[in-house]
Amino acid sequence: MNNSNHNKSNNEYKLDLLSTKFDDDWTHAIHQELNIRRRTCTTFIPKTPSTNNHTSRSNIQCGCNRLYREHSWDVMNGDEPVWNRNKHTKSACNNAYGFIPNSRTHYIRCDIETQPNILAKLMFDVWKVKFPRLIMCIIGGAKYFKLNERLEREFIKGIIQAALKADGWIVTTGFRTGVVQLVGEAIHDHKVTNPKSHITAIGCSKWGATRNREALILKKPSINSNIDVSINTSKNEKGQQDLEPNHTHFLLLDDGTYYGYDMGDYRTRFVTEVSKYNGANVPIVTIVVEGGPDTLSAIYNDLRVGIPIVLVDGSGRIPNLLANFLTCTETMINRNEKPDENSTNWKEVIDIEDTERLRNLFSRYEEEIRNGLKAISKGSRTSDKQMDQLFNYFLYCLQPAVRSKIQIYSLESNHDLDDIIFEAIIRAKEKKSSEINSELDRGQLLELALAWDAIEIAKEHIIKDDLNDLTSETKDKLFFEALILDRPQFVNTFIKLNFNLSEMFYEKQINKPWKLKWNQLAKLYNNNDKKKKERLYLLEKCHEKNHIDSEYELDRVLRKLIGDYMIPIYTHSVVGSLRCWKFCCGYPQTARISDSCACLHMNNDDNESEILNPEEARKEVQELVYRDLFIWSILTNRIEMSKVILNYMETRICALLIASKIFKSYFNFAVDNESKDVLRSQADQFEEYANECLKCCYNYDEERACEIAIRRINIFGGLSCLQVAVDADDKSFVGQPCCNQLLNNIWYDKMEPFQSAISQRIRLLLSICTFGLLAPVLVSFRKEQLVQNMFFNERNRKNELIINEKEEEKQKFNLRTYKRLNDYGINYSDIYMWQSNKCSKSYLTYFLHLKHFHESPIVKYLFNSISFIIFLLLFSYYLLFDFQIPKNESPSIHGAEIFVIITITTMLIEEIRQFFSQDHRSIIGKLTNYFVTNQFFNLIHVTSYLLFYIGLILRFTNTNSEETFSAAKIVLAYDLEIWFIRSLGFLGIAQKMGPKLVMIRKMTIDLFFFTYIILIAIIAYGVASRTMYNYNNDILSFNGRSIFRNIFYPTYYLLYGNIGNELNELDANPDSSTSISTHVLLAFHIFTFESVQTHTDLVWRYERYMLIRAYFDRPPLFPPFIIITHIIELMKLIFRHLSNHRNQTETKIFKMIGANRQVDKDWSEFECYATNLYVRSLLTKQPLTASILVSSKIRQEQESLSNITSHNSRFQSNINHLDMKTIMEELSSLRKAVLDLRTYSEEMNRYMQWMMDAMERVKMSKEPKPRLKSAIITDN
Repeated sequence: MNNSNHNKSNNEYKLDLLSTKFDDDWTHAIHQELNIRRRTCTTFIPKTPSTNNHTSRSNIQCGCNRLYREHSWDVMNGDEPVWNRNKHTKSACNNAYGFIPNSRTHYIRCDIETQPNILAKLMFDVWKVKFPRLIMCIIGGAKYFKLNERLEREFIKGIIQAALKADGWIVTTGFRTGVVQLVGEAIHDHKVTNPKSHITAIGCSKWGATRNREALILKKPSINSNIDVSINTSKNEKGQQDLEPNHTHFLLLDDGTYYGYDMGDYRTRFVTEVSKYNGANVPIVTIVVEGGPDTLSAIYNDLRVGIPIVLVDGSGRIPNLLANFLTCTETMINRNEKPDENSTNWKEVIDIEDTERLRNLFSRYEEEIRNGLKAISKGSRTSDKQMDQLFNYFLYCLQPAVRSKIQIYSLESNHDLDDIIFEAIIRAKEKKSSEINSELDRGQLLELALAWDAIEIAKEHIIKDDLNDLTSETKDKLFFEALILDRPQFVNTFIKLNFNLSEMFYEKQINKPWKLKWNQLAKLYNNNDKKKKERLYLLEKCHEKNHIDSEYELDRVLRKLIGDYMIPIYTHSVVGSLRCWKFCCGYPQTARISDSCACLHMNNDDNESEILNPEEARKEVQELVYRDLFIWSILTNRIEMSKVILNYMETRICALLIASKIFKSYFNFAVDNESKDVLRSQADQFEEYANECLKCCYNYDEERACEIAIRRINIFGGLSCLQVAVDADDKSFVGQPCCNQLLNNIWYDKMEPFQSAISQRIRLLLSICTFGLLAPVLVSFRKEQLVQNMFFNERNRKNELIINEKEEEKQKFNLRTYKRLNDYGINYSDIYMWQSNKCSKSYLTYFLHLKHFHESPIVKYLFNSISFIIFLLLFSYYLLFDFQIPKNESPSIHGAEIFVIITITTMLIEEIRQFFSQDHRSIIGKLTNYFVTNQFFNLIHVTSYLLFYIGLILRFTNTNSEETFSAAKIVLAYDLEIWFIRSLGFLGIAQKMGPKLVMIRKMTIDLFFFTYIILIAIIAYGVASRTMYNYNNDILSFNGRSIFRNIFYPTYYLLYGNIGNELNELDANPDSSTSISTHVLLAFHIFTFESVQTHTDLVWRYERYMLIRAYFDRPPLFPPFIIITHIIELMKLIFRHLSNHRNQTETKIFKMIGANRQVDKDWSEFECYATNLYVRSLLTKQPLTASILVSSKIRQEQESLSNITSHNSRFQSNINHLDMKTIMEELSSLRKAVLDLRTYSEEMNRYMQWMMDAMERVKMSKEPKPRLKSAIITDN
C-alpha cells in the first residue's frame, strides 16, 4: 500500500486485503471518483427528558438512537427539544466497504443522501456486476411468517426461475428474516444443486439496523482477522437483524440513526436508476409477500414511478387485503366510458394529495378498508395521522389508472408465478407507452419473453400476429436466440409469421446459386454451453472436439452417425476411389443452390431444358434451411424443436428415419444405462413417427407411397427412406405393408406382380425354360402408359414467341411423351412405348417385353438358382468321379472341372462387382459393411472362394503321390460343403423359410459360443486333473500330440461318459455330462428361436430386402455366362474414357430417381400433404394414428376404386386387416375403461352406503335413508 494510505487513520484500512492493487482501485474509486461517504450524528439531543447527572449521561439515548458513548466523535450538546436528521447529521469519510470473507459478498456503507446513479456506477464499473435484463424487488413481511407448503414451493420456484431465465437481479431488504430469509434459502438450495449457476441478489439494508455492524468497519489487517456478520455475537437488541448470507451484494444505507428499517423510497430510486443506466430500459417488477404498513408505503412508492406490482394472494395481510378490494371494485370501473363534466376520467391518475377525489371514488368501501388497515397494523405503533396516510396509499392503489399495474398471483390460477411476473411487466410497458404516446419496444420485450419462454403472453401482448415493424437484424437476432435457448413455440410462431429463414442462412447472389452462410450455422453448433451440461448432449463425444469449425467437419460427423453412403451435404468433396472413378468418367451436374453435392440434380432429358425460376429456387433454399435446422436439433438433442421444424418440411419420412439412425448411433457414445434407455426410446419414437407418416401416404395413394419410400432424396445426400431404415435396423418400417408392396413391385419389375396362381406359375416356369422367348406371350406385363409432357411444353411455350402456329403442330407438340424416372434407378412404374417407323408395334412390344422379362429380379433369381444347382451337381460329380492324379493315359483336367473353375471365377468377379457397387462411398465403409454388417454370410462367401483356390493350387502342385494329392481333395470337399450351405440363401425369398434361415444363422452363432464354453471347461478340467493325476509322470511331453492325447482327449471323452478306469464310481451315470451339455445348448437355441419367432414376418421382410437389393443390379446373364456382361461393361467404360465422351449414364442404383425436378417436386408435395395432419398432431403431444387421420370417405373412395381393377383388390385385404386390427384395439381399450368405471362406481356406492348407515345410527335426519342401486354388469 502506498504511503498516503499508511498515513490514514486506523478506521480507513481494509480488513480483507486480497491484493494491493485491487484495494487501491476500490479505495480510489470510493473516496475520490465516486465520493461515497457515510452519515453520522453530530449533535447529542436526548430522545427523552432525563437527569443532567454527568455519571449517567453516557447511558442516555440520543435522538439518533445511539447512546452518548456510542457516538463516533465528540458531539455537541444541542438545545433543540427534538432531534432532526437534516440538522443534526453530516456526511463523513467512508470506513466500511469490502468483502465478507466467508461468502465473498461485496458490501459498502453509504450515505442515504448518495445519488442512486453513483451506486449504479459502483455496481457496474467497480464491482463489475453483470448487467441485468430484469430487476425483481421482493418486499413484504419482515418478521417470521409461515406460508402454506404449496404456496411456498410455488413462490420459491417462480422467483428462482424468473431470475435464471432473464439473468435478473433480486433486490431485497437484505435481512435474514421474513420473506427475505425465504428467498435466501431458495438461493442457497439452488447453489447447492447447481454450483455453476449464479444469481445476483442485492440487499438494500439499513446500516443502523445491521447486527454486528462494528465488524464491518475497516481496521488494520491482523493475523486470523475475520468478519462474521451472520452470527450474532452481541446481545439481541430490538431493531437489529442479521444480514442474509446468501446475497451477493449489500448496499448499507446510513441515515445517521440506529435501529429501525425505514429507508424511504431509496430502493425505488436506486432500481429506477439502474434500469436506465447508460440508456438501457431494464424492466422492473415488485413482488409483495405478506407485509404490513411499511409494505403498503413501498407499494405506493413503486406505483408512483410506474413499477408494476405482483401481489401474492394468500400470503397474508397487505397482499390479501389489497387483492380482495381490487377484485371487489373491478365491476364498478368502466374504462370505455367517455369522460364528460359529470363523469370520472378513468385513465387519469389522481394524485394522493387530491384526497377528496380519491375518497369519493371508493366512499362505499371506506369503512371496510379502514378496518382492514387497522387489522394489519396491529402490533405496530400507528397514529391516526399515519393511518390516514395508509388509507390514502390504499386508495391510490385502487384507482383505475393505477390498478392496471397490479397483478394478482393466486394458487387457484392456471399461470405460474414467473408468468404472472412477466405479464405484469408487459402490461406496465403497454400502459407507459400509451401514456406518452410512444411505440412499445417490442424487440426488448421479445428478448425477455424468449428468456422467459412465455409464448402465450408474447403472442397476446407483444407479437400480435405481426413482426413487420421489427428490423431484419432484430428478427434474425430473436430467431437465433430462440433456437439457442430451445424455444420451439417461438420458432413456430416466427415461421408462421413468414419470417425469412432463407436469407438468414443462405446468401442470395445475382445470377449465381444461393450460398450457405456457414458462420450462421456454425454459431448454432458452437453456442451450446447450456446443452453441453446435459448427459444426452453427445455431439462433442462423437466429434471429439469442442467446436465444429468447418463444413467438412460437420459432414464428417454426419457420415459417422448416419453412414458414409450419404453424399456430403455441405461440401463438394469426392470420397473414395469409386467416386473418383465416376468423377473422372464424367457426369455433368447442375445446381441452383451451391451448398452441397446433395442438391445436384441430374438432367437426363436431352430434349428439354428447365428454365431457372427464382421463386422455385427460393423454395428449395427454404427446404434446405429446414433440413439444416432439423439435423442441428437432432444432433444437439432438441426433440421438441425438431418436431416444430418437421412441421414445415416436405421430406419428412426420411428426416424422421435419419433422426432414428442418429439416436441409435449416439447409443454407442452414451456412458450410462439411463442415457442409453432414453436414446433407445427416442429412436423408437421417431421410427414410429416415420411409420405413421408412411401409413398416411399409403392410405391416400398406394403407388405414390411406394415411390416415396424408395425415391432418392437429394437434400439428404441422395438417401432413400428404405436405405436409411435398413441401415438403422428399423424392422418395423421395412415391415410396413407399403414397403412389402414396394418390394413386390421391384421383385417383379415390369411384370404384373402377385403371379401366385398355379396357371401363372406354370406360365412363368415355361418362360424360364424357353429362356424368355415365350414370356411376352405367356406372362402378364404392366400396361404401357402414354404420359404427356404437358408441364415442360406449356412452361417453355410461355417463354417463346410463336407466330402462325398450325393446329397440327400444336397437337404434335403437346402429345410428346417423356420419361418420369431415370433408367439407372428403379423404374417399374415408368412404362413407355418404343416408337419406330421401321418395325411394327407388335414386334416392338415383343422385344420390349422380352427385355423387361430378363431385367426383372425374380427372373434373375430363378436363372441363378438353376445355374447354382447345376454348378453343385457338376462340382459333386467332379470330386466324386473325375478328381484323379494326372496320368499319361488320362488328361490332367476334365470338362466338368473346367466348367466349375470358370463358374466360380465368374462368381468371384460378380462378388467383386457387388462389393464395389455397395452404397458406401469409401473403401473402409464398404469393407465394414461387407465384413461386419453382413458378417456371417459374407465370411462364408470369402471362405468358399479361398478354399476353392487353395484346393485348386494343391490339386496342380501335389501330383507326386496319392497321399499328397488327397490334401487337395479334402480341401475341395470342405469347400463343396460350404457351397451347399450357400445354397440355403436362395430360400430366403420364401416367406415361410426365410425366418427359419435367420434362426439357423443365429443358432450357429450360439453354437460357436457354446463351443467356446465347452472348450474352456475341457481345458480347465483337463489341465487341473492331469496335473494331480499324473504327478511327476514322464509319459507327458511338451508337444502337440502328447498334449492332446493326455490332456484334452480324456477330458473330451469324459463328457460322453467314456471315463475308462479313472473314475469307476461314475459308472452308474455315464450320460450325465452329455445331458448337461445338451440342456445348455438347448437353452441357447430356445432363446434364439423365441426372439425370432415373435417377429417372424418383420424378420422375413427385412431379410428379403437384402436379397432383392442384390438381384436388382445384377446382370441378366447367370454364371458362367455373366462374364459376357462384365466384358461388355468394361469395354463401355474404356470407350467412354478414351473417347472423352460425357454422357449421363450411371450404374444401377437401388433408388427411384426422377428424370426431372417436377417429379421430385410432385413427390415432396404429396408427402407433405398426406402427412400434414399427423405431423401437426405431434406438436400437441397427443399424436394421432394414420387410420384416424385419413377420413372414412377417402377410404371408401379407395375401396370403390379397388373394385374396378383386379390389381388393387389384391392389396385391399392388407388395408382391411390393418383397419380391423385398429378397431379391435380401440374396442378392447373401451371395454377395459368401461369395466374400470363399473368397478369404481361399485366402490363409490359401497362407501356412500357406509356413510348413510353411519348417519342413520346417529339419527341425523327424520327421513329414511334412500336405497342405493348397484350397477348390474350384463353379459354383453
